[in-house]
Amino acid sequence: MRHYIYSLQSEKDLEKITDDIYEQDMLESATSVVLELFSAGKHKDILQRLSDFLIEKYPELPVEAVFVTTSPVREDDDVDKTTLVMMILENSEVTDIGSKKFRSVSEAKQDPLSGVYTRTEIERVFVKLVEEAGVLNSALVLLDIDKLDQINVSLGHDAGDYVIRKTADIIKQILRDSDVIGRWESEKFMILLRDVDAESTTSVAERIREKIETEDFADVKDVTASFGATLITPGLSCEEIFEKADRALAMAKENGRNRFEML
Repeated sequence: MRHYIYSLQSEKDLEKITDDIYEQDMLESATSVVLELFSAGKHKDILQRLSDFLIEKYPELPVEAVFVTTSPVREDDDVDKTTLVMMILENSEVTDIGSKKFRSVSEAKQDPLSGVYTRTEIERVFVKLVEEAGVLNSALVLLDIDKLDQINVSLGHDAGDYVIRKTADIIKQILRDSDVIGRWESEKFMILLRDVDAESTTSVAERIREKIETEDFADVKDVTASFGATLITPGLSCEEIFEKADRALAMAKENGRNRFEML
């Protein structure tokens, strides 16, 4: 195991870390990487940005092998000082370095209930697709589980959680590897479809809608979902594109639920 310690005071310090990793080929033969940030609250985004760099530049290193954790500033350090400790493991497990709980980056990006991306992570992908709108034809689909609040009230939150998990599983079964799904709110999912037009977007959404409608949800009867979609159009902001999909979703619910609408 190799240790590297960096003091973080400015943006240039992050650039130095990424330059060192890349130029010195630090990750050659690495099986896991652990990033531990000692901070009083500053530079909170550093772990996200650095783990994104590792995943992008080193695709041979599985995302499940990148771990992050934060710790308070150590007693012998200046309270204003932020320190990053990077541990590179070769042929050993993360548990070998102690009993401390390290969180896999893949876990950090995953909603614990549904197993799909968190809102923060799906939003990051959404922003990227909007930036690429002139190059790649994509679509935004919002899915809202109909009357989930009533399910929670009448059958309990365990039943509602079951519906959320199974709905996520259904969506994942139908989507392609290039498509992305995240949980936006309690009953709402965001789906991002790549390389599609209005017709193919409608086809995918209708397949999901029909599968949910006909699926057996055990003790929960008549589970359905409403959909609102829009193409990710060049020249429109993330806010404008989301607002169009959200309006389409509102139309689907106003028109009786268990429907797909697109603007």
